[in-house]
Amino acid sequence: MNVSRRGFIAGSALTAGLIGLAGCSSNDAATTAADPLAAPAADKYPIEPDKEGTEAKWSSEEVRDGWTRVTNQDGGATLGVADTAKIIQVDGYAFKDLNGDGKLDLYEDWRQSVDDRASALAQMLSVEDIFPLVWAGGTQSNNMTTDTSAMDYIEAGSRSGVSRLQSDAESYATDVAWINNVQTLCEKSTYGIPYLNYSDPYVLFNVPSSVGLAPAMDKDLWRRAGMWQARAWRSVGVRCELGPQVDVYSNPIGCRLSGSVSEDPAVNRDFTAAFGGGMQSTWGDDEATDDQGWGSESCGVMLKHYVGEGSNEGGRNDHTTMGKWNVFPGDNFDAHLVPFLDGGMHLDSKTEEALAMMPCYGIAYDPNDPELLGEHVGSSYSKHNISILRNAGWDGLLCTDWDILEHIPWGVEDLTETERFAKLMMNTISQHGGTFCPDVAKDAYDIMVKEKGEGEALSMLRENARRIFKAMLKVDLFEQPFSEREVAKKYMESDAANAFGVEASDKCVVMLKNAGDVISKAGLDGKVYIPQKFTPATTGGFGPGKPASVGLSFGEGFADDYFDVVTDHVAESADPVETDITRLTAEELADVKYAIVKVDSPTDAYQGVEGGKVFNPMATGDEVYPDPVYRPVSLQYRPFTADQDYVRKESLNPVDEFGVYENRSVFGKDTYATNESDLDLVLDVKSKLPADAKLILVVDVNRPMIFSEIEPSTDAIVIGFNGLYEEAFAHVISGKVEPSGLLPYQMPADMKTVFEQEEDVPRDMDCYTDAEGNTYDFCFGLNWKGVIDDERTKTYKAAPLTKVQNAEVKADK
Repeated sequence: MNVSRRGFIAGSALTAGLIGLAGCSSNDAATTAADPLAAPAADKYPIEPDKEGTEAKWSSEEVRDGWTRVTNQDGGATLGVADTAKIIQVDGYAFKDLNGDGKLDLYEDWRQSVDDRASALAQMLSVEDIFPLVWAGGTQSNNMTTDTSAMDYIEAGSRSGVSRLQSDAESYATDVAWINNVQTLCEKSTYGIPYLNYSDPYVLFNVPSSVGLAPAMDKDLWRRAGMWQARAWRSVGVRCELGPQVDVYSNPIGCRLSGSVSEDPAVNRDFTAAFGGGMQSTWGDDEATDDQGWGSESCGVMLKHYVGEGSNEGGRNDHTTMGKWNVFPGDNFDAHLVPFLDGGMHLDSKTEEALAMMPCYGIAYDPNDPELLGEHVGSSYSKHNISILRNAGWDGLLCTDWDILEHIPWGVEDLTETERFAKLMMNTISQHGGTFCPDVAKDAYDIMVKEKGEGEALSMLRENARRIFKAMLKVDLFEQPFSEREVAKKYMESDAANAFGVEASDKCVVMLKNAGDVISKAGLDGKVYIPQKFTPATTGGFGPGKPASVGLSFGEGFADDYFDVVTDHVAESADPVETDITRLTAEELADVKYAIVKVDSPTDAYQGVEGGKVFNPMATGDEVYPDPVYRPVSLQYRPFTADQDYVRKESLNPVDEFGVYENRSVFGKDTYATNESDLDLVLDVKSKLPADAKLILVVDVNRPMIFSEIEPSTDAIVIGFNGLYEEAFAHVISGKVEPSGLLPYQMPADMKTVFEQEEDVPRDMDCYTDAEGNTYDFCFGLNWKGVIDDERTKTYKAAPLTKVQNAEVKADK
């Protein structure tokens, strides 16, 4: 046995304790007898370890992944350590001596409340200790040895960042090794502060994305989606999602719409409460009712983008200066608060509130009263916006979206970086996303001292640190920061999780048209033509791109399992091009009874602007950026010109926050869809089919679309949002699954109604009515019986919420 300098057993024994000798406990004896896990009074700290011989109420075991698990009796905390010398014993229980002083400090005592521990640690730290903590940079290694830049961040004091490993069943082992390396290094630091690992949203188990899940309008399904994601992510060391994105996308042309949920505040509220509750709680054997609150399978959520990103002017990207305005011509700002205040502060779980939130890049602007929504600055800098959260009683971690200090500082371009950072810290922003610059924090603190005085500046800085520690403590990082391959394997390879992904996808298919009951329980009873489609190569965003390919427009790899498929002739080619496809002729299709064609919704070429300076982290500084040309965003396949009377001749706020005039009107400008060929493919197939053959259209929708160009050529239409698991469509078309999804967005009748709708008002468009007389309005969907009319439609077809229901909306001036 090895006995440490603190007089207890460490190492690989299955049980570890102190050599038997009765001794006095450092805790109050009467309190301990009544409740062995009662927390000592704050003035008792620091507490000396037990004397030699005190009975040990804990055991330890070495874990295959290079760390030691320590299990306390009586329901005490489970600890994970790389260095067993970090364990000390108090009152018979094991604790981590994170700062190595040989005593138990209040922040190290798992019996104390999260709030008290977070406050205690924040008070212990000097300003120099805090400066590295108020950043959330990035670590993106995906191999066994952490890359050098990531380790440099950690060694310099970084304790939060986004990993884009996107762990799955193939990569979990190396990803577990990576995070354990990071946490081992953190354990060696002065205060033993662990690493808070974030991840951007990504799809696992074929569970749909947020907008993909929206058509189910099923809170239990949303909860289980969060639960399975959290289990998988937590097992590989992700402790908080940078999401979900729950912006109310009341502007249907928004270029980031596909990352959110819906245009309806109530749907977004309920999704937030259910999915967030599912992620943050640990769920027991009865996964419907056994809500254990924060636990070993919990993963926090960072709701984004607070607030108003869904009302962006012109649908443009708020990462650019051309898209920085969120406009509220309908005076509907409060409706955009609903998912955050009514959803995020009232989760459907014992965890109660969202762990964190991320403010948006954009500047809120009400053209009816330009001063109503406060200073014209991005949301993180906005006292108006952030004070609403704090006044409502939310005390969570606020982290900015990435690079708002250096590259996307909308409204504060006239300030230096240190002045911007001081403004953020004084606005209760705990972390800046996307970089790591402790020296900037130090200089910003000096500005705070000059402006507020040293006492108030120090208090503000420590409050920001406290909220960081509070988040870390809720996801159990101080006690057990390590991951285990066996647990990751259990969830990443889970049959139950994959079965849930199929179930969820099936429930998110929306059937819009079904003339003559083409789609029914009986399935398709004849030959089915599925045309080949050429897909150009794509470049990667956060992940690798894809090479060019030719394959079935629908069902590559599985269509033959459901249908009697015929398809086009394809020439073999090492470098596929569209001319490799030779289409079947009308004669060759004479005995076909059905065609299934899958297309994408119209993809606008410009996304609202051509040219202009766009932040590029790889830029050399020598780039030349043409002046921006503001263009309309089209929701149709054919080219569109915005030269009608219903197009604004002048943008809502042509004079910007610095008094510079710039008219961002798109009047007279044109645009086009990059995938107009999708419409051409459908029309070509229709023209070649026998007169009695039925055309079934499958659409992958990324934002609302105008169906007037394509619907008349179809007999049935099924859609899903943002890359829904494709086989789910086959389940519906073949009759295996009855469709049950509902539209989370209105489908506009034409571009006129798109321009006439107000950016901040949901569900205010005239909707398309098809040849069957059905109107593609919000909450519309068909099943085998006809138009769906159930409890979901009764709930969500009510008039859109315009006010927060469960909190007072109060903004500081």
